[in-house]
Amino acid sequence: MTAGILSQEFFSNVEDTTPRIPVEACGTVEATQPRTNGYAILVNIPEDSVTKTYRVRLTEKRNLPLIPQPGDSICYEASWYPVTPPTVPGGFNTAGWLHSQHLAAYGKFKHWTVHGFRWVPERSFYAFRQWIKSRFSKYLDDSETGLLLGLLAGDRSGIPDALRSDFQRSGLVHVLAISGFHVVLLAGILMIFLKATRLPHRMVRILAVLLLLVYIPVTGGSPAVRRAVIMFAVPQIGSIFQRTSNTLNSLGVALIILILPEPYIIWNPGFQLSVAATAGILISGPLNPLKNLPSKFKRNKLWKKFQEFILEPTYVTLCATLSTAPFLIHHFKTLSPLAWLGNIVVVPAISMGMQAGLFGLLFPVDSIRQYFCYAASFFLRLASLLTKLLSSSSQASTTVGPFGPSILLLFGVLIILIPAYRSNPLARKLALGSLLFFSLNFLWVGYQRAATPTWSLTTVDVGQGDSHLITTPSQKHMLIDAGDAPDPTDKFSRSTQDAGKNILVPYLHHIGVSSLDALIITHADKDHFGGALSLIKTFPVKEIWMSNCSRREKKPLWQQVLREAHRRNIPIRNIHRGVLWKENGFQLWTLHPDTSGCTDENTQSITLRAKGLGHSAILTGDLTIAGEKQLLRTDMYLKSDVLKLGHHGSKTSSSKAFLQAVQPKVAIISSGRRNKFRHPHKQVIQRLDSLQIPHLNTAERGTIHITFSEDSLKVDTMLE
Repeated sequence: MTAGILSQEFFSNVEDTTPRIPVEACGTVEATQPRTNGYAILVNIPEDSVTKTYRVRLTEKRNLPLIPQPGDSICYEASWYPVTPPTVPGGFNTAGWLHSQHLAAYGKFKHWTVHGFRWVPERSFYAFRQWIKSRFSKYLDDSETGLLLGLLAGDRSGIPDALRSDFQRSGLVHVLAISGFHVVLLAGILMIFLKATRLPHRMVRILAVLLLLVYIPVTGGSPAVRRAVIMFAVPQIGSIFQRTSNTLNSLGVALIILILPEPYIIWNPGFQLSVAATAGILISGPLNPLKNLPSKFKRNKLWKKFQEFILEPTYVTLCATLSTAPFLIHHFKTLSPLAWLGNIVVVPAISMGMQAGLFGLLFPVDSIRQYFCYAASFFLRLASLLTKLLSSSSQASTTVGPFGPSILLLFGVLIILIPAYRSNPLARKLALGSLLFFSLNFLWVGYQRAATPTWSLTTVDVGQGDSHLITTPSQKHMLIDAGDAPDPTDKFSRSTQDAGKNILVPYLHHIGVSSLDALIITHADKDHFGGALSLIKTFPVKEIWMSNCSRREKKPLWQQVLREAHRRNIPIRNIHRGVLWKENGFQLWTLHPDTSGCTDENTQSITLRAKGLGHSAILTGDLTIAGEKQLLRTDMYLKSDVLKLGHHGSKTSSSKAFLQAVQPKVAIISSGRRNKFRHPHKQVIQRLDSLQIPHLNTAERGTIHITFSEDSLKVDTMLE
C-alpha cells in the first residue's frame, strides 16, 4: 500500500452551491415550455442597467387556471435548486447544462404575479402550438397528441418517458427531435400545397422559404432545424435567380450562417450529429447497386422494390451511422446496432403519421379531418409498437469506447476517406496508415494490461442504497447490488429515481463496460435490487447470483426482477458460504450466508471477499452484528485492505470485534445525502476513529474508485 492512500486524485472539487441570485425579482417571460409535470418558465431579469440582463428557469407544478405567457411582465419569489457537481462518472453535469442554456439559475416558483404584457413573437408561436394541440386532442389520446406535437412543432413535453426511452435505445431518437428529416418532409408537403394554388413557380419558392423561416422559431429554433431550413432555402433562392446549386455548397452556406454569430455552437452535440449525418449522406453519394448487373436483372420489378425499400434506406442509415459514430462514441459511448432496421420499418410509419397529422391539422371540415387524425393514430401506434420491440433487446444499445480524441479524429478521417478509397491512391495510403495506427494502439493497450495487471472496486454513488463494481485483471465485470428504484406497487415508496436506468447504465457505458459477467444481489431489499429490473432490461447481463433465501422472497417488485431474468434466459446461480469464483491471479469468495436456513434478510446478506495481486476487499451488503458473529465463529481469514461497512453505516452493523478482525486500511460507506436514517451512525464513526480506520462516505465523496496493483492501492473519489 502506498503511503499516500488518502491523497485523492479528484475528478471535481466543486462543492454544492446555491446560486447567488435574488429569490425575489421582476422580469419579462421569454418562453413558456410545457413539461410532463407542469411548466418551465424562462424569465429575463434586468441586472445593473437596461442592456444587461440574466436569465433564469423556473418551474410551475401547481394546477393553476392561468400560466405566465411569453411577453408577460412578472414579479416572483423563487426557491433555487442547488448546483451540484456530478457524483458519478458520466453523470449529469448541472453546471455545464446551465452554461449551455445561458441560465444563471434554475428553481421553482413559490408565488408570482403578472403586472402586464407586451407582444413578442414567441407569444404568438406559443398560442399556435396550443392551437395545434387542441386540434389533435379532440380525436387522439394524450400520448398520440404529444407525439404529433413533438414531431410537428417541437414540443416534446407530451411524449411519454417510456416511449422516449424506447426511441433513444433503438437509435431512433433523431426522429423525435425536429431536424432535416422533418423539414424535408414538411417542405415537400408545403410545395405540393403551394403548387396546387397555381401560383407562379417563383412565388411558390419564395412563399415556401418564408414559411419555413417562420417554422424555425415555432419549433424552438434548434441548430438542426436552422441548418435544414437554410439548406432548403439556398437551392430555392438559387432557382429564383436561375442559378444551380450543390448540396455540399448548401451545407457549407448553412454552416457559415450558423457559426459566424454563434461560434460556440460547434460544441453542441445536436449540431455535431446533424451536420455529420448530413455530410456523410452527401459525401457518400447515391447507391447504384444495378451498375454491374445484367440488363434483364435491372428491369426486374421485385429487385427495384427491394432496392427502394431495403437497400437504399440501409445504405443511407449506414452512411449516417458511420459519419456520426465518432461523435456518438465521444458523447455517449454507445452505438445502436438495430438503428438501420428502425430506419427501414419505423421511419416510414412516422412519415405517414406526420403527413396524415398535417392534413388533419389543416383540413377545415371536421367530418373529414377526423379520418386523417385516425390514420395518424394508426401509423404512430404502429411506429411506437415497432420501436418498443426493437428497444426491448438488451443489445439495442452497445457500448463502444471510450477512446481518446486522437483515436476518434483518425476514425473520422478514415470514414471521410472511404468514398475515395478505390479511386485515389493518397486516400488508400492514409486509410491504411490509420488502420495501422489503430492496430498498434490496441496492441499497446493490451500489452500494458498484461504487463501491469490491476483490479478495481468502485462504489457507485446511488444515494441511499448499494452498488459496487468489481473489475478483474482480465476485464471481467461483476456488479454487486443495483441501488434503489421507485416501486409502483408500493404507494409509500419514497424513491425518486431508478438507479439502474438513470445512474448505473450510463455509468457502465461511460467507462466502456459492454456487458456484466455477473449481477450479484446480496439480499432482496429494494435499496439493493431496485435498479436491477431496468438494468437487465437495458444492459447485457450474463448471470445473476443470489442466495437461496433471496430467491424465495415474494415481494412484488423482486418477483418482477426474477420473471424478467427468466424471460431473457439469464441463468440464476444460488451462492452460499464456500462458493468460489476465480481466474488467474484473482478470486471471489462467498463468506456468508451458510445453508442452515433463512432468518432476517439483512443477517442473511451475501458477504464477499475479493482477493488479487496481494490485496483484498470485503463487501458485506446489509450484514448485521448477528451475521458478523456467525462469520467470526467460522475462523475464516478476514483481514483485508478494504471493508465496505454493512447497512450503510448503521449502528446494527460494524461491531468493534468485526472491525478488529478485518483490520481494514480504509472503510467504505455507501449512503445518501441527508438520508432520513442519519447513516452512518455516530457510534459507527466513533468505532472507526477509535481503531484509527480511515473512512470514505459516498454522501460526501461521491463515487469511490479503488485500484489494486501488485505494489500499491490507489483511491480516487469524485468529490473532495
